[in-house]
Amino acid sequence: MNLKSSFVQFLNEKYPAIEKSILDSTISEQLLSPFHVTLTENTFKQLQTEITSYQNLRLWSEKNLTANYENKKMRKPNNTAVCTSYDFHINDQGEPKLIEINTNAAFLALGLELYNFHKHKPETHFTENELVQMFQNEIKLSGAAQNEIVIMDEKPQAQRLYIEFLIYQEIFKKNNLNTKILDITEIDSATANSLIYNRYTDFFLDEDKSQQVKNLFNENKIQLSPHPYEYFLLADKQRMHDWNLQTEVEKPQSLLKIYDLGIEDKDFIWSIRKTLFFKPKNSFGSKQAYKGANISRKTFDAFYGSQFIAQEYVMPAEIDVVIENTPQKFKYDLRCYAYDGKLQLIIARLYQGQTTNLQTLGGGFAIAKVE
Repeated sequence: MNLKSSFVQFLNEKYPAIEKSILDSTISEQLLSPFHVTLTENTFKQLQTEITSYQNLRLWSEKNLTANYENKKMRKPNNTAVCTSYDFHINDQGEPKLIEINTNAAFLALGLELYNFHKHKPETHFTENELVQMFQNEIKLSGAAQNEIVIMDEKPQAQRLYIEFLIYQEIFKKNNLNTKILDITEIDSATANSLIYNRYTDFFLDEDKSQQVKNLFNENKIQLSPHPYEYFLLADKQRMHDWNLQTEVEKPQSLLKIYDLGIEDKDFIWSIRKTLFFKPKNSFGSKQAYKGANISRKTFDAFYGSQFIAQEYVMPAEIDVVIENTPQKFKYDLRCYAYDGKLQLIIARLYQGQTTNLQTLGGGFAIAKVE
């Protein structure tokens, strides 16, 4: 039995209400890696410290930049965001370097199940009960209805990690929370004032298809987690530039240098491009991201402008593995889930090539062990 089949069997035994055929069809062959990443105790402690530091910078953003958010004509809710992740590379000295913050991070529930599957307790001792408590706290903070959670995305059944929606649904049901999985176009069928676990990636609700959600949110008829204000405070890549410039709060050692391509000299950026990684200010994953060492002048000229940043490039760390008797190297990044500044779970993403595409034999999501 291969890794996927074993994991499907494990989930089927734990969640019998989810048909095995659905588990089998929604878990891809390269979703999970058979390998794991080993971190030193010192690196683990640094990850905890860095996440706390970014929580302090979130407060700085709230104090100094809220007026910019208010220009977007959206309300400021009282809750924060479930399933936030801080994504790090580890440099040659074992130090974490922040790649991005994601207030819409997938794989927290599945990541916890991956640890359970491997019979390895997370170093953070994160549990399913704490997972549920996070959502319950968002209900309390937001003033949402107490008995329902809606999981919302565009065409949720077509999403790569739809299986995670089903697992959340079963976990919530077990904890007396009615749960619906809705397409963004179906949001009017949610119970009034529901907490919406928002997996849709239009972070500022700018798109036409988001307007109903935006209106209901502004009218305080639904509660979102994550929501646009939390994205603005933490995950908008413009914040990294702002944090580099501010002098009120000590900068985390993992904060990389950022260039705003709306104001930097174009020829200067081109001259140092091989030390940079280019990405849109409002994006997720590797969408429209370019490694400076590989970029052509034509592509550079085409995207250069106020919607992009250039980030100091840090090589991802690697592990040595053996696949079919052949030694290979896999790069990895660390997805560090946190709530209210507290580290919950660390999941590694193993890959070859430029991005974590979950399409490489031996690559995929993996647990992290601390030694």
